[in-house]
Amino acid sequence: MTRHARACFGALLLLLPCAANVRTQMRATEQNTRRQTPEAIAPQSGVPHELARRRAAHYRDISYALDVSLEPGAQMLKGKATIGVTLDLSAGDLVLDWRVVDKPSEARARVRNIEANGAQVADAVFADEHIHIPRTHLRAGANRLTLEFESPVSAAGSAVTRYLDREDGAEYVYTLFVPSDASTFFPCFDQPDLKARFRLTLNTPSHWKAISNTAAEAVTTSGTSSLWRFRQTEPISTYVFAFAAGPFTEFADEASQQATRLFVRRSKAERARRELAEIFRINREGTRFFENYFDYKFPFTKYDLVVLPEFAYGGMEHAGATFLREESVLFPSDPTAADIAARAELILHELAHQWFGDLVTMRWFDDLWLKEGFATFMAYKAIEEVLPQLDAWKVFHLRTKPLAYLTDVTKGTTPIFQEIPNLSAAKSAYGNIVYRKAPSLLRQAEFYLGATEFQHAVRAFVKEHAFANAEWGDLVRAFERATGQRLTRWAESWVRRRGLPDIRISWQASTDGLRLTRFILEQRDALGEGTTWPMRMKILLASADGRPDEVLNVRINGGGARQVRQALGKRRPAFVFANYEDYAYGRFLLDAESRRYLIEHLGEVEDEFLRALLWGSLWESVREAELAPTDYINLVIRLAPRERDEVTLQTLLSRAQTAYTRYLSAAQQRAVAPRLEQTIYERMMKAETPGLSITYFRAYREIATTREALDRLVDVLEGRLKVPGMTLRPRDRFDLLRALVAAGDARSGALLARESEADKSDDARRYAYAARAARPDAASKRRYFDAYTRDTELPESWIEASFAPFNTPQQSALTLPYLEPALAELPRLKRTRKIFFVNGWLAAFIGGQCDEPASTVVKDFLQREASLDRDLRLKVLEASDGLERCVRIRRKFADGAAP
Repeated sequence: MTRHARACFGALLLLLPCAANVRTQMRATEQNTRRQTPEAIAPQSGVPHELARRRAAHYRDISYALDVSLEPGAQMLKGKATIGVTLDLSAGDLVLDWRVVDKPSEARARVRNIEANGAQVADAVFADEHIHIPRTHLRAGANRLTLEFESPVSAAGSAVTRYLDREDGAEYVYTLFVPSDASTFFPCFDQPDLKARFRLTLNTPSHWKAISNTAAEAVTTSGTSSLWRFRQTEPISTYVFAFAAGPFTEFADEASQQATRLFVRRSKAERARRELAEIFRINREGTRFFENYFDYKFPFTKYDLVVLPEFAYGGMEHAGATFLREESVLFPSDPTAADIAARAELILHELAHQWFGDLVTMRWFDDLWLKEGFATFMAYKAIEEVLPQLDAWKVFHLRTKPLAYLTDVTKGTTPIFQEIPNLSAAKSAYGNIVYRKAPSLLRQAEFYLGATEFQHAVRAFVKEHAFANAEWGDLVRAFERATGQRLTRWAESWVRRRGLPDIRISWQASTDGLRLTRFILEQRDALGEGTTWPMRMKILLASADGRPDEVLNVRINGGGARQVRQALGKRRPAFVFANYEDYAYGRFLLDAESRRYLIEHLGEVEDEFLRALLWGSLWESVREAELAPTDYINLVIRLAPRERDEVTLQTLLSRAQTAYTRYLSAAQQRAVAPRLEQTIYERMMKAETPGLSITYFRAYREIATTREALDRLVDVLEGRLKVPGMTLRPRDRFDLLRALVAAGDARSGALLARESEADKSDDARRYAYAARAARPDAASKRRYFDAYTRDTELPESWIEASFAPFNTPQQSALTLPYLEPALAELPRLKRTRKIFFVNGWLAAFIGGQCDEPASTVVKDFLQREASLDRDLRLKVLEASDGLERCVRIRRKFADGAAP
């Protein structure tokens, strides 16, 4: 109930003539409530949206006091919860969420001694992943529940994870509750719009440190145990509540104006020390930027960065305590500019969430993009300030937009706003659309609305909804107030419709070739579903060196073709590009004349950002089967040596690798390999900077197939050949071994065994497991697939590290028999695995195939499995788009040659 509603209710009571009338009204309300209680809602597991709406309407002022004991090696943790909640007269039975994933039949046994308002509750109903507390134990106004609970701690598959560091025997325990796994830890109201104040007490071994959303107000040590009492939080959603404990090494940022610390497992303390200054600098300067941009101070009392090994995601933005994957921030190899950019994006993305996500939270997970899209968009605005040498918006284009396009052209794409009928389906919202398309939309929105107006709207939105919840319509209304524009159609097109515009330009010059006489801009729906998108863009009419002769600012309000009158009479350009400076979102393929010109003259385009955009357009022409993959590879061979930007170079080489390994026939590969390998090898050895050398080395490792190239990889591994400026670290060594194993090199088995014996660290064991997955033999594939599907103790991080090597494209004949079983696993994986697991699983098992038989397996599966839920069906369609393109490109350009 809002403050305004409470005031109105109080005023109404004052107007009632007597207490008898009050009692009469209360009895009538209670009778009405019996007809509208949650019992009338159809029983359903998870958190149905209907239940969530009802609770949000009747529950408020929620608090949790949790007392939890963590014992080393224990498979279960024990805790006590005290839950405060204010209920109105029509709240009915109280419904708590309680999911027991590992053993559902034990849901009742794992909760004991339930009391409500000081009285024992013996008739609580456990059903459909909920606990119903009958209304007879409750009252209108403040209620207090207490209960004891147990929940699992394991290496994989639970919301509380244990990590055992084999390097020193240390044990670490940490939580991960997003999107709705808090209710697998303790009974709660596990929906984002029921924010609550948390107070946590942790009992740990005395040599451990503990971290949560707030600072500890007291730590009491007695014998071998310590009791950590944390201050109460501000109102936060259950999914951003967290704690971590273990013998961490702690570092403090002494230069920060706020309390900022970094925690890392003690075996990686020295490695962290080398990276510490830059991590703290990025965080510190990012905080200053966000405070200025939002005009809102950092919302929480402190900020910790907790670096965790084998963490399920790159990072998780718990309020006041972000958890980060160790390998994402402590570089396992000498970093390139692309690695530095990726780390900066991660740190700043999670930092931006403290405002967009934690301070202001989406009301329901259908608006997931509100937090994820903004976090990525704001990360790049911060990179522009904090790391100006990276050219933030060029990096944004190279790292963000291609992934959005990759999904948005497929039949499996979704709108940015995704209907989530139940939080059990919230995992379906995660992917390229919310993480990549949404920030791309926000960049277009800033350009469309104006940067100043956009910022004013965002500031107002943050202040209006601080420590509360909001929907995308609230943001659109803020945009409308700031701009004075009606934006309903604009928002509906971009937020509620799926797909992307396909923008084409055709043009003609006068008979003397000097002036433009025709200039047609056409917007199509790439999916053919009839959507049109209002947008604003810059169209470049370029001179021979790529410099602008003219830049046309154009708005599009509808579909179809239109004459761009402001272009008529302009000097004939050398080429035309429809998305200069990359403000618009869509597919921008070059017209035939511009494409022909750039294939010959792309190296003469001096503007690095523009050149990156043009490279991207040419790559989309390959994916659309308009440009032969061999032509693209030859262009990379010719022009890549001129590129000095490491992020652009990495993108070019990655695309060339895709074209080489997936789109060429075996005969074409044999013809191209010597020249491609030699070009990359020569640049690896002669590049001007270590970052460029390392970028070339990584590409060389992945495309090496000839005997000469494989010999060189062995020479690098054995120390006979040194890559200039690069220190060969364990991650590099195992990646080399994985490449040799995948290529079937006879030396790889002995070399991998030797390396595994020499390095028994946790990281090395995971790297070795991934490398062995690339073995090109049927028995090995069988063992790995059985482990993926049957070994409940196999960490998710090990599976994710290995399923791409397992599905090495050159081994597609070996892995094809596992495609259908992998698809059959999807419902179980969605139910039991973390958010991004299914996406990666499909990308590996479908992405490892490139021929008609595999395409037939996927189509047959979709036809046969009529009951497959919509989310999984869409994910299969998304992943299979690449397979279909592969088949189509090979059919057109590889002369039907077998791969």
